[in-house]
Amino acid sequence: MPRNASTGSGPSKASRRDSSPAETRRHLRFPVALAVKCTERIAQKPHHWRGRTADVSGGGFAIELPAKLAVGKKLSIEVRTGIGPMRLEAEVLWARKVPREDALYRHGLRLAEGSEILDLPVTVLLGEWLQKMAREEDKKARASRRPARRAPARSAGR
Repeated sequence: MPRNASTGSGPSKASRRDSSPAETRRHLRFPVALAVKCTERIAQKPHHWRGRTADVSGGGFAIELPAKLAVGKKLSIEVRTGIGPMRLEAEVLWARKVPREDALYRHGLRLAEGSEILDLPVTVLLGEWLQKMAREEDKKARASRRPARRAPARSAGR
């Protein structure tokens, strides 16, 4: 079970490693990979980027995009979930290149302050993560209950 991320432990080593070194964790992080579309909120001709979520916490998201966005950029986010799209407003807190990926950047996003739907997206994404974990555990349990296959017996007279 995940532990408090502010102690340096949490659901995934990658989440801790990719976090901004200067920030102190107040929320647990959960790895979740969902399709995401980002749009600049304040622009005459808005730009759009498509990518994936890397993780989610009570304070925001980490997403991976094919472009490095500026810190402070305001975004409209659409996350594709199993129950339909969620639309959110967020701000880029940090951005860095994803190791061993030529054109991929991970961004830390903070959900808009005072958002009435702040808890809903986190709850939905956490639910999806927990369902995925349950499916994996169920698959492991079924595999461990299967009897081992034996090689067919050979006839002695041939």
